[in-house]
Amino acid sequence: MLTVLFILVLAMGVSAFGARWPWAAAMTAVLAAWAMTRLPDLDLMLGLGHRSGLTHSVFPVGVACARRRWWPLAAGLALGLGLHLSADMFPNAMRGYATIKLPGLGSIGADASYLWLAVNAAAALLLGAWLLGRVLPPKAALAVLGAIALLGIAYLLATDGGWWALAMFGGAGWLALRGRRAAQPG
Repeated sequence: MLTVLFILVLAMGVSAFGARWPWAAAMTAVLAAWAMTRLPDLDLMLGLGHRSGLTHSVFPVGVACARRRWWPLAAGLALGLGLHLSADMFPNAMRGYATIKLPGLGSIGADASYLWLAVNAAAALLLGAWLLGRVLPPKAALAVLGAIALLGIAYLLATDGGWWALAMFGGAGWLALRGRRAAQPG
């Protein structure tokens, strides 16, 4: 976890001190995404219980969105969070340790946990892509998304539930490309 925190601090430093560097926003997003694939599990060290609703939701990204200058950081956090939550949707069993816990309320149960993870994963991925489009030119945003996709593949291949999430992303990508081809005049 110390390595993850170091990567996050590095992302924040690049963002804070790299305003004059054209590559700073891209580097910030990639580093933040890398850190956020593991950072939600910080809830264990904070005593919040595993899969706390505070760390396993778009809440941390919302905090980073508060100032426009932090949007590159927020974009990376959102994309990394989306990957993490996608993998969390495929536990061995959605009970006890695997369910979402809300502060003061405890576990929200299996069905609500699946819904929580799905909604927050989708919201995080969409928000991350939208933010990247706001802070980077289109070609740079695509390059960053490509880099984060490679990080995501490496993360998903190595984590529990990641194979299923990777298959889901692959299927969604295939459907999007197929739909795009069908919409083009032939």
